[in-house]
Amino acid sequence: MIRKLAGAALAILAAWLLWQGVSAVSMIVSRGSPLDDALLQPPTSLWRILAAGLALLGGLLAALNIKGGAWLGMTGAVLFAALPGAMAALGTDSSLWMDEVYSGGAMVVLGGVLAFVKRS
Repeated sequence: MIRKLAGAALAILAAWLLWQGVSAVSMIVSRGSPLDDALLQPPTSLWRILAAGLALLGGLLAALNIKGGAWLGMTGAVLFAALPGAMAALGTDSSLWMDEVYSGGAMVVLGGVLAFVKRS
């Protein structure tokens, strides 16, 4: 039961973070920028969307008790947790990536529960 709850919580958190990433890219594109510029200038937008998507898929699979979901969710969580480091390395102001630090930490904790609690 703990794994199912952790999987559902990871999926909900990842869905929210994925929505934030997609809506930001959508806003940039609606203002006239090409999609590749919105995703790759800087590449953190694409990174965020891919990491949150992996965590969402992994969380859903784990909540449904499907094998491999925990490790997929943990992979997405670790990639998302590494995002603030990449943003800091690119010289982004800390006010723009501090939320990712907290979200990434929560995702890693939930992914750790999925990865290390036995499936029943």
